[in-house]
Amino acid sequence: MDMAHRAPPERPAHRAEYETGGYKWYVAGVLCLAHMVAMVDRFVMVLVSEPVRAALHLTDTQLGLLQGTGFSLLYCGFAIPLGAIADATNRRNLILFGLAVWSVATVMAATATSFGGLFAARILVGMGEACLIPAGMSLLTTYFAPTNLARGTAVFGMGANFGLGLAFLGGGIVLAVLQVRGGLPVPGLGRVQPWQGVFLLAGLLAAPVLVLLCWLKEPPRGRSAGGFAAARAGLGYLLGNLKGYAPFLGLAAMTAVTGYTLNSWSSSLFVRVHGMTAAEAGKMIGLVGLLAGPLGTIGGGVVLDRMRARGVAGAPLLVMAGGSVVALLTAAGIGHAQSLPVAILLFCLFMVESTFTLPSIYAGMQLLTPPAFRGVAASFNMMIYTLAGLGIGPAAVGAISDRLHGPRALADAIVIVEAAMALLIVPIGLAARQAYQRRVAALKA
Repeated sequence: MDMAHRAPPERPAHRAEYETGGYKWYVAGVLCLAHMVAMVDRFVMVLVSEPVRAALHLTDTQLGLLQGTGFSLLYCGFAIPLGAIADATNRRNLILFGLAVWSVATVMAATATSFGGLFAARILVGMGEACLIPAGMSLLTTYFAPTNLARGTAVFGMGANFGLGLAFLGGGIVLAVLQVRGGLPVPGLGRVQPWQGVFLLAGLLAAPVLVLLCWLKEPPRGRSAGGFAAARAGLGYLLGNLKGYAPFLGLAAMTAVTGYTLNSWSSSLFVRVHGMTAAEAGKMIGLVGLLAGPLGTIGGGVVLDRMRARGVAGAPLLVMAGGSVVALLTAAGIGHAQSLPVAILLFCLFMVESTFTLPSIYAGMQLLTPPAFRGVAASFNMMIYTLAGLGIGPAAVGAISDRLHGPRALADAIVIVEAAMALLIVPIGLAARQAYQRRVAALKA
């Protein structure tokens, strides 16, 4: 590491750091619930994509923008400032604020009558959710020692699995009920359409999590630079060491594309290619997410910890490289399977793979970064990850699908994007292993 960009000396650990009791798991559990609500509000758009497309007369390109780009605009734009705030202020309160913003914006989506209105609501959802990862990861690295950080991160990441499952399974059930009843009666709005009712109910899930967050303790920490000063210091460190970060950030971004490319179009894919209704697809996707998702996340955390304990060079990069190959094979099988059961089985395998890589993406960035800058580093990682995964993946599939023809145009578009990612991730990941390991070792020295 260059002397000009060497990490500042670490502060002595205070009593709350590296908590040896059970409270650290309460912290991870509450963050998991907040993550779950975030994923519900993020993926509810995917569940209702076909009803929304019909109601608002949208193209696949517009759907791709709603599922990804709209959300990612402010999510990425606010990432660095919020990471600086997480490094300098009360992280619990930052999460409380963000949760309130994104849940209200989800409710606002129910009132949209055009592409523009729904796009604006999705932008606000992204702004609120941008608070969670930097503040949450900063808290986890305070309570968890490096030896079990990946497992704490895996619990946090399980919120994504539960949220995905709840968005589709619970949302699919709600959508089916509302379709039978002809909509949802809402005071002041009258009877809204089923897809609008799903947005409304999804936005209300935040209430109990807001209460639980109030019981989460913000650990004391030393005096640190505030706001923009912290952002400048953190960004200065990251940019000064960008050569060391670049391979990891690039792989994390492309890995995000492999996951969001299929997840963002999963409902439409099963509706168009395999003849399911939106409600049926939602319930199936949700059930798979609840069963396969946690298995992948926990497995990914345990395997990463064991690989690192055995001295495997660049373990997070190897996990991402292998995951890209599995993503390509399973995505191709889902869209071109001749029977629905086979497609569902392959989707289960895809869900295990896509969540298996999450601990490597989150913890891998933290291992490269000194404690003083971990909030900004998590934000920077999140910004790149989300901009690529949600900002590029779904929109690229939509644009390609609009230019292809035939009943499997959407399936072919997904395979094209997945193949492009695998062809980049595997050679870069293998080539960057040793450099990644040297940087982690240098940071410990």
